[in-house]
Amino acid sequence: MRRAVLAAVGAMEFLFAALLYFRPADAFALLGRHLLDPVIGRQYALTLLSVALFYGILATNPSRYRRLIWIGIAQRLAEIVVAVIDWRAGALSTSSFAVLSLIEVAVGVLLTLCTLGEPARDVARQPYSRASRRLARALWAFGGLEVFWFLLSTIAVQIGARLLSWKLQDAYTTQQQGIALLVIGLVSLATASDVHRYRTFVYVPVASQAVGIVNAIVELRLGTIPIAVALLQWAIEGFIVAGMLRLAAAGDRERLRLTAAIAPVV
Repeated sequence: MRRAVLAAVGAMEFLFAALLYFRPADAFALLGRHLLDPVIGRQYALTLLSVALFYGILATNPSRYRRLIWIGIAQRLAEIVVAVIDWRAGALSTSSFAVLSLIEVAVGVLLTLCTLGEPARDVARQPYSRASRRLARALWAFGGLEVFWFLLSTIAVQIGARLLSWKLQDAYTTQQQGIALLVIGLVSLATASDVHRYRTFVYVPVASQAVGIVNAIVELRLGTIPIAVALLQWAIEGFIVAGMLRLAAAGDRERLRLTAAIAPVV
């Protein structure tokens, strides 16, 4: 049951991301809004792919990853808070607010139920290899940065726009992308807290950077960003992707060697 719920939520995030990217006008119509900034809409859609991946990994072993389900619950709470703020400001109609709130509450309740039941048996932590410690530090830094950008995308939107020299046209979609960044950031921080138990979730921040590389290619071809910005984005995100994957692979190899070294001789 828990696997089905988590897989369904992940599929919902993926399908909405696809609709938002390929049919943005229809996606915004479902939200009772108009498309104001296609660029931020595409960025939000691609960011949601990493959120969908997060739920997909959760669905593979809900018992083992039960603590991380609370990240999904935090996402739903953030969505409701933003909806309330927009509704009170008159940026969201009452009917749209009611529908969106009911959906988020229903999903939040289902995710809360997924945290119940018998937890997976905790096993003794294996010693961290040097590569695993480096990966954990990288994840702490990346997760902290994502949470920072979440704050600048939801609470201090104008400050975030000025830092990026970005003309803010659609505060709502910017806030929605910020919530997705919060999920990615919290997943990164949780993974850093136990890179052995949650090592599969390394692919969530990696995916967020990989789609950023693809997005830069698309935006460059559309002429919405200059080549200098695209090159900088490719360099930074490519470095993060390659670095995390390399550390994760090295950590797995060293973990296996350490496990074999301390295993009792039969």
